[in-house]
Amino acid sequence: MIYGFEQVFSVMRYPAGESHVEIRHLPITQRDVIQVSNCRGFEDLCNVVTAAEILRNLGRVEPTWFIPYFPFGRHDRRRERGDGLELKVALDLVSHLDVVTMDPHSDVLGQLRHIPQVAVVDCMNKHFGIFDEPAGQVVVIPDHGGVKKAAAWLDGRDVAQGFKKRDPSTGSLSGFDVDRGDFHGCPCLIVDDICDGGGTFIGLADVLKDRGAGALTLAVSHGLFTKGTEELAKWFDRIISTGPFKESNVARVPHHLIFEAGGFV
Repeated sequence: MIYGFEQVFSVMRYPAGESHVEIRHLPITQRDVIQVSNCRGFEDLCNVVTAAEILRNLGRVEPTWFIPYFPFGRHDRRRERGDGLELKVALDLVSHLDVVTMDPHSDVLGQLRHIPQVAVVDCMNKHFGIFDEPAGQVVVIPDHGGVKKAAAWLDGRDVAQGFKKRDPSTGSLSGFDVDRGDFHGCPCLIVDDICDGGGTFIGLADVLKDRGAGALTLAVSHGLFTKGTEELAKWFDRIISTGPFKESNVARVPHHLIFEAGGFV
């Protein structure tokens, strides 16, 4: 069985600010799965570790912890001597747990069991037909980082490579481009692992439309949408992601369906 974290545990906060985890329901009688869909930082990870300790103290078998978006995957190396390497600390926190994550951004997260992008894309296609566009669809890979993952599922599809520049000191994006001059009205599907604020995809969409692209679809494994989806929806005919259903203009495959489909690495 797959249980949501909130089904099994409750989290309260003391007046001084500390979080406190309590068990609310104890359905786990075998090696089940506890899904933590909203994990964004150290406090959430500490709550997971605390919850695991509660189960251990109660003499229960240890579950698998499904954390689809494992935080800090985008900061997996020191850029300067004074950097804090949060990903290393996060991995150390959960090193004694059985953790499965999904389409991890960094190869460093490969030490965890994970569901690769090819399995996520397959689920998106099964539920929402992301490849069911008329003939001529072009798959757009936003940057060099996505090429390796995409090789597992491109399967001979027509592909275009996107480019961008990021200022590491500010995070600002510029220099959007794509290695094709004219799309002649062809529909385009952009696939990536994470959509945070959405700037990368809006920048690419602008270039694609300027070069004659037809309908645009955005498919991302982790739709964080930290700046909302209103602006993205102005550019994309369809936005597809995974996880809890929140935004009315985003079609999402629930995390548990992707876990149940398997394909762990």
